[in-house]
Amino acid sequence: MRVFSLFSGIGAFEKALENIGIDFELVGFSEIDKYAIDSYCVIHNVSKDLNYGDISKIDVNTIPKDIDLLVHGSPCTDYSLAGKNLGGDKDSGTRSSLMWYSVDIIRQRLPKVVVWENVPNVLSNKHRHNFEKYMNDLSELGYNHIYIILNSKYFGVPQSRDRLFCVSVLNKEIDFDFSNNFDFVSFDDYVK
Repeated sequence: MRVFSLFSGIGAFEKALENIGIDFELVGFSEIDKYAIDSYCVIHNVSKDLNYGDISKIDVNTIPKDIDLLVHGSPCTDYSLAGKNLGGDKDSGTRSSLMWYSVDIIRQRLPKVVVWENVPNVLSNKHRHNFEKYMNDLSELGYNHIYIILNSKYFGVPQSRDRLFCVSVLNKEIDFDFSNNFDFVSFDDYVK
């Protein structure tokens, strides 16, 4: 499986794949924080040459076309209740609006599966239009979606942290039901 990672941090998605024994080839990642980049390369034993850098400056034509899985945890700071709640409208200049670069890459490279992680407040009345636009933009490309809010405390992590995960699959129906497999909080808890 060929994986491309955006807003990579230290590569938690990639580490999860490794931890569950999924064989994958990392074809590239995008991160700007120098300490995260150093950590990423050590943790995953890869060269800094695989880093595409600032997502807003990536030439999409340099990204491989045959990506099986694209993962992105775009900045949540402007969706988060802990932040200034400025939102992520396209071209707004907020950190959370960087997610639209992911959509541009997805549009041009059409990975088979896309996983997006963010804060549950993206489902709030104030920000839901961005969530719906994200889903609609990918739906127009042929993606089907499923999403859920999961709390890290149920997965062996020593913290209680809710996160929204959206899985989008290109040109295939999704027959997986998260609710039969995980303890999770209700979406209604986040729709304000």
